[in-house]
Amino acid sequence: MKALRPCTMVLLLTCLAVGTLCAAAPEQGKTIEKKGAVIGATTGVIRASDGVIYATEDGARAMQMAPLGGNLLENGSFERGRYWPAGWQATDGLTTFWAPGGTHGKRCLRIFTDVLDSQWKSHWDEVRRAVALGERQAGGDAQALPQDPRPPVPERIPTSPPYYDTVAGLHGVHYRSQFVPIEPRAIYRFSIDARTDTAGKPHEPRVFIKGFFDQKMKTARGVQIVRRNAYRAPMILDPCDETWRRYARTFHPWRSKSTLAEKPLKPEYLQVQIYAYWRPGSYYFDNVRLEIVGMEEEEKQPGPAPQKDAEPAQPKEPLPTSDGYPVIGD
Repeated sequence: MKALRPCTMVLLLTCLAVGTLCAAAPEQGKTIEKKGAVIGATTGVIRASDGVIYATEDGARAMQMAPLGGNLLENGSFERGRYWPAGWQATDGLTTFWAPGGTHGKRCLRIFTDVLDSQWKSHWDEVRRAVALGERQAGGDAQALPQDPRPPVPERIPTSPPYYDTVAGLHGVHYRSQFVPIEPRAIYRFSIDARTDTAGKPHEPRVFIKGFFDQKMKTARGVQIVRRNAYRAPMILDPCDETWRRYARTFHPWRSKSTLAEKPLKPEYLQVQIYAYWRPGSYYFDNVRLEIVGMEEEEKQPGPAPQKDAEPAQPKEPLPTSDGYPVIGD
């Protein structure tokens, strides 16, 4: 065997030293955001400062925008309440549950979709009527009553493949927050933590952030103020598996293009609707936040048209329209 030249020996020892250091060093991450979100050096996984994995890089970046105030949703961590989470609709004990666990605190929301749709609809109708009656009796919050106003939960009827007659295969389950008044020109951020222990794929729970406005309408009960949907910002929680992940997006309700009688309409209230459907099984949600992270610029009103040298045209009479609003022009 030939002896190694000095320069060759130095190069070999340097490579061995570097290789040893690389093998012994633990995986490092680099901080990419102000709040301490870290990307794994080899995995590419982005974790929030509390350890929860971000589902997407876009979601991680959305969470770095500094909020202009606190969480606009009451009880977004599902910690407070007496019979069900305060600030949210009543759980029915068949498809929706106030469950232990979560990422923030000791409680979270569980939605279970492996229930016959016919059984769930019948039970949910009873729950809604009972809670509405409880609200009237309590003069507001039904959870102020000394006893739980909800009816007893029936024994779940067993389901079987292919499960198309279940809640998962038909309607899915919406779980709604209270209404939140919209701040004019506000830019909002929504975020939520979620996971599932449902086997198989696909399973894509969703969230619908909906915008509403109040309209006076004739109903079977006479003239009433009806709250109508005029805006929607959906979010698919993908990927979703047994690991808790954080999902986030921003949205701009003030840019809504909705109209009423051909006139622009701005939504007045927001409501969060957490939704789970296929595949049949359990889905868990926690740490739900709705925050203002910016303001839209005020719309500039167009200035007067430049005057021409020609003789000004004679003004025309307003032409009436079917909706009663006059329009000047041909």
